[in-house]
Amino acid sequence: MRMEDKIVVLTGAASGIGQATAKLFASEGAIQILSDIDEEGLKKTFNMLREEEQNKTTIMKIDVRKSEEVKEMMEHVIKVYERIDVLIVNAGVVRVGPVETFPDEDYDLLIDVNLKGTHYTCKYAVPYFKKQKFGSIITLASVAAHIGQVAHANYCSTKAGVLGYTRALALDLAPYNVRVNSVSPGATDTPMLQSDVAKQARDRGVSYEEVKKEFEKEGVLGRWATPEEIANGILFLASKESSYITGADLRIDGGWTTR
Repeated sequence: MRMEDKIVVLTGAASGIGQATAKLFASEGAIQILSDIDEEGLKKTFNMLREEEQNKTTIMKIDVRKSEEVKEMMEHVIKVYERIDVLIVNAGVVRVGPVETFPDEDYDLLIDVNLKGTHYTCKYAVPYFKKQKFGSIITLASVAAHIGQVAHANYCSTKAGVLGYTRALALDLAPYNVRVNSVSPGATDTPMLQSDVAKQARDRGVSYEEVKKEFEKEGVLGRWATPEEIANGILFLASKESSYITGADLRIDGGWTTR
């Protein structure tokens, strides 16, 4: 029970890595505030929890692109629980395509969710972390923050931004005993990656399985990660087991970036 009665705020909890993280932290005893723009997905995540875990879980429909909604969520958490032990900044989106035809609205979405959403989530939590002088913040970067990927220039740019943001924030919060780290997943079997692969397959006129196999070969382990494998890394960075780690990026990428 590494998260026994810890107050954990998690964005992007409706599916994929966020959903797996919510389930894992619930099993470790956390008191959770789960948010997402996808209310039905949030309810699905909630219903996956055991009754005693549900009793320690609150779900909130939040659009991380809207600063006021994020601010209200943090204020609610402090009003009810008076602290935040762990903040997991997981909400994210992917859009892919060549830069010369990349729709402006898609790039706006990537920037608004992946970059501004990360900023807003941290911005409205940081004052409370500074005041209480403890806590852990984990952001979700990506293997795409470390390498280039074909047709991913716009996505890569936002995830590289998350990585830089995290490192700098770690310096800002170190004097307050607050640790800030990131996780960079490789190819992970989530709805987000599945949609990415499906679009690439359509654009190139090849099968879904062909593109999937290409992704599988990127990592030296030759397979996609499960969302649970990424959640385990997030739990490590949230727990006292990583108490001397800050400003770090945990690459859970099947060896992709070792090539």
